[in-house]
Amino acid sequence: MKNTANSGRMKDMCFNAARHTNNILWGTVKQLKNRIVRFYKNLSIKKKLLLAFYIQIIIPMIFMGFLSYRNFAETINRMSMSYARDLLQMIELRFEDFLTNLSVISQDLLYDKTIYNALISKYIEDPILDYEIDNEISNTMKKIILSRPEVQAIAVVGNNGKFYYADDNSSTSSIKNILPYEKVLEKARKAQGKVTWYTDSSNGVVNYIYLVRTIYHQDTFEEIGLQAILVDKDFIKTVFDGLTRSMQNIVILSDGYDLIAARNSDSGYFIDGTSFGRLENERDSKIDRNINALVSYITVSGTGWKVITYVPLNVLYRDAYALRRNLLLLCIVTAIILSAFNLAIAMSFINPINRLVKGMKMVQKDNRIVYIDDEREDEIGFLNKTFNEMSREINHLVNWVYREQITRKEAELKALQAQINPHFLFNTLESINWMAMLNNVPEISEAVTDLSDLLEASIGRGDRLITVEEEFMYSDKYISIIKRRFEDKIEFRKEILNGAGKIKIPRLLIQPLVENAVYHGIDKLRGKGEILLKAYLEGERLVIIVMDTGPGIDSAELDALNRRLSMDNDTYFKNLSTEKRQSIGIENVNRRIKLFYGDNYGLKIESEKGKYTRVIVNIPANVESAEGYYVQGNDY
Repeated sequence: MKNTANSGRMKDMCFNAARHTNNILWGTVKQLKNRIVRFYKNLSIKKKLLLAFYIQIIIPMIFMGFLSYRNFAETINRMSMSYARDLLQMIELRFEDFLTNLSVISQDLLYDKTIYNALISKYIEDPILDYEIDNEISNTMKKIILSRPEVQAIAVVGNNGKFYYADDNSSTSSIKNILPYEKVLEKARKAQGKVTWYTDSSNGVVNYIYLVRTIYHQDTFEEIGLQAILVDKDFIKTVFDGLTRSMQNIVILSDGYDLIAARNSDSGYFIDGTSFGRLENERDSKIDRNINALVSYITVSGTGWKVITYVPLNVLYRDAYALRRNLLLLCIVTAIILSAFNLAIAMSFINPINRLVKGMKMVQKDNRIVYIDDEREDEIGFLNKTFNEMSREINHLVNWVYREQITRKEAELKALQAQINPHFLFNTLESINWMAMLNNVPEISEAVTDLSDLLEASIGRGDRLITVEEEFMYSDKYISIIKRRFEDKIEFRKEILNGAGKIKIPRLLIQPLVENAVYHGIDKLRGKGEILLKAYLEGERLVIIVMDTGPGIDSAELDALNRRLSMDNDTYFKNLSTEKRQSIGIENVNRRIKLFYGDNYGLKIESEKGKYTRVIVNIPANVESAEGYYVQGNDY
């Protein structure tokens, strides 16, 4: 009963897990569907019409072209593989003749009585007889070498220490000097008297090819010697002489995958034996993506050698690429012609709608009467008539509420100013209090002097606009006051570039940002910190940067702050009562800029956690472009 209950619980858990997974998948599919629908709805009518056209015409053309190209490429692959197999079969037949001839030569030497008797004789006392036997064996070998161009040298080595050999006249080294006797003997013994092949290689290239076999006593079957025939490596290339040049890339590899011979007219595409990896089957044809070629190969029986022919894919698919290019051009030309025809029809609907949209934007921007003169009797004509009536009504309403809006904005400006000044005064007096308690020295008078200068700037008895140089001087006054609390903890630098110091800006626009850098940046450091105040012109804009080397701001908090700073004034004041405000000084300075210059200007904050915080001020260099509203303010 207990096992039954546990089994039931496991089934319920599996069922719940499967249902949860299905819910997640269904939710993901639904979200994707909603995104696609939303994206489609946001497209303009022109784009929707073109999209429908491309889906119905262009996509089927591309699909048909792709199928044609793929079928053509597969046909080329099939035909090339078949042709390569026929070619390799012909080469294989030539190799069999070549190997058979060499086996016959080896067999003749094996049954040569003079050689056999010399190998079984342990010692010949007569030196003249020994010389005659040596000379007779050498002449026999030379006759074979001269009559068989594929043979370069012959050697017979007896267990009794005798070494009989002969070389052709073209040999640069004698077989007696180059024959690796121990390795060749080991390879021949494994074949147990049968013909086998040994290749002497270095750096992946075969230098010498030997046909070798052990020689046994005819009565006792004991090993009495070794026979080695040095094959002319260049003669092996004759197996593909006279073959068509369409399969020009042919490679012959040894059983150790070292290069024996190759035919390749394209020297820039030469491939050595290591390019093909390990070819495990006896014969095969495949696309090798490592070398980007169609590779076909066979294994020569009795040797283990691989005869490989390959065609680079760029050569193999040359005609397929041409077909693909022509299909692509056909699709492009067809798309252009049909797009022009479709666009002409669509524009007859889109142009009237665009004029209507343009008129709406003009009303939205300038709040003026816009009249669309388009005599139509269809649905678009009805929309035009309705819009004309709506624009006249909007103009009437705008004139009615204009003064009310100006009054509200002035009240908002005064509220900002009233909010800023008490905070600044409080923070400054707090600094003086710290100085008095910690130092008890006459320097208090200097702090009071700096404070009075700042208060005078806050009151703004002179012009409401001052130069950047004067504004930076007020920041100096503030730093002078605040250093009496922080001492040498603050390093303050100023930079004014390319004439930016003469540009006029509202009073105390930058000082709250400097104060923000002190209390939210340098004050939180254990050691010293730096504040940089920089101004420069960038086109028609004045850029002022206030940067501190404080602890920085988290990315989430930074994104939220920049979103609030980017709000236009109407959105900001609507949300002012519902959202909690942070960094009041920065927000107030940002609002002052937007109210004075317009919503296209304001602050932007950049920060990297643990390194710096940079406040960037963007305002127009020409103050006449401002909207004309002014407010004075300071601290946060």
